[in-house]
Amino acid sequence: MSLLRPRALTAAVVTAASLFLPGVAHASSPSVQMEVCNNENSGSRQFELTGLNQNGVRVSSPTYSIQWRSCRLFADWWWKTGQRLEVRVRGLSLSQTDYFDIPQGARDGSSMRWWVN
Repeated sequence: MSLLRPRALTAAVVTAASLFLPGVAHASSPSVQMEVCNNENSGSRQFELTGLNQNGVRVSSPTYSIQWRSCRLFADWWWKTGQRLEVRVRGLSLSQTDYFDIPQGARDGSSMRWWVN
């Protein structure tokens, strides 16, 4: 009968538990979450992100409303590093598309903040 040593058992438990931690990206490529901030002086605007997800598939996030001078994390949406992310913004009378370059060296599993004017 073979018994695991206490250290080996502890390492196995920690490794298994880390696979289920929330907020950690487990994907085929390094990826980040985006926090988008509305830099307008008044009112809210609608934001939608489009780009390659952590698996290299082109997807669009849901559209979220963000109040002026506020931020929102697009939680559970992971974007592949080293790409240009398209940000569609709709306001009261304006619709625009902006772009955010996610650096190739961005830390996997992190979040990045981006202020949109």
